[in-house]
Amino acid sequence: MDTVAPHRNRGAGNPGVSALAGALFTATQQRVLGLLFGQPDRSFFVNEIIALAGSGHGAVQRELARLAGSGLAVVSRVGNRKYYRANPDSPLFHEICGIVRKTVGIEEIVRGALEPLSGELTLALLHGSVARQTDTASSDIDLLLVSDRLTLEDVYAALAPAENLLGRRIGPTLYTAEEFGRRRAAGAGFLTRVLESRPVVLAGSLDGQ
Repeated sequence: MDTVAPHRNRGAGNPGVSALAGALFTATQQRVLGLLFGQPDRSFFVNEIIALAGSGHGAVQRELARLAGSGLAVVSRVGNRKYYRANPDSPLFHEICGIVRKTVGIEEIVRGALEPLSGELTLALLHGSVARQTDTASSDIDLLLVSDRLTLEDVYAALAPAENLLGRRIGPTLYTAEEFGRRRAAGAGFLTRVLESRPVVLAGSLDGQ
């Protein structure tokens, strides 16, 4: 019997996740909150936020001013540069981090990047420190993918925009379905450690593997 720990499927295949984000936040708010509260231990330079958010300069500046004015973000200066980060002392900090993770955070950004490949993917798992929610600003984002048609070059090309947006390296591991099944049946090594670590399912299902 397979002893893999229960996995989590947070929003995979559910269009309501992105719809919920749209109901809660404007497009600019989604991008700014996704940066600040999706990576709450990281400080962002103003121009960096504007570039990564892909929204107008004025719209981003207004959103940052609102967040700082409400105490949801803190501002610091290094020389002539102004930096923003999520305020961990805000009474809403943990709640907003949770909402962002479920709607516009790392998981949804990576899931969106993989969407064009969905027809070729049998399974996509987010694992490692991001899945455990113990990641830091320097942590890689670890993925395990199963496909009989995709190459790593295909995967890297699809993930490049997400890497640029998040400012973090995304490290994919790619298996064919046969290789995944064989390694899983062997019950040892890297794959078993991944499956026992409660990965987040971004596409497909472990039950069908």
